[in-house]
Amino acid sequence: MTQIAQLQSDTDEALMLSYGKGNQAAFAELYGRHKGPMYRYICRQLGAKHQAKAQELFQEVWLRVIDNRASYTVEAKFSTWLYRIAHNLLIDEHRKHTARGEHLTLVDEALNSNDSASPEVLNSSQDNHESEIHNDFLQRAIKHCVELLVPQQRDAFLLRHEAGFSASQVCEIVEAKPETVKTRLRYAMSQLRDCLHRKVDASETGGTRQA
Repeated sequence: MTQIAQLQSDTDEALMLSYGKGNQAAFAELYGRHKGPMYRYICRQLGAKHQAKAQELFQEVWLRVIDNRASYTVEAKFSTWLYRIAHNLLIDEHRKHTARGEHLTLVDEALNSNDSASPEVLNSSQDNHESEIHNDFLQRAIKHCVELLVPQQRDAFLLRHEAGFSASQVCEIVEAKPETVKTRLRYAMSQLRDCLHRKVDASETGGTRQA
């Protein structure tokens, strides 16, 4: 088996331990596996208005991985450990902005821009085009509604339903009790459902797409 094939077959935990012993190729494999989902998670947490900050925190997550390579031990899945680093950095960032009376999650202006699907376009007789427009509208609506969730609910929702962690893993990442996480997820789903219903109703009646 070649070195590349071996790296690709190794678990995340084995790769991190190998990286701790100086194997740079192991880090490259880990980074390749997790960079996309991690960056999306941070971007969705901060909102569309904070891309520069998302890039900064994304880089900081991996710097923390590098700094802790020698002391890393397998106490949980690597992905759980990795996302806990990101979670803690995001909590610190939210606290900074809360202290200044600012809000990180803002309404995405793209929802109200000229390229948003209007009710007239949604009623197009071209089925394929109509489907594409409708799907685009729903994706924008979901993104917008997720950004409106309070940070703790948004964090739990993204970890569970976008990053794909189990409920128990979410508890480990956010360091909260199962009942607390369950409550956050329940409220998040309720808020998202209400928000999406309002946006769909507004589009069907020709109203403005605002929550």
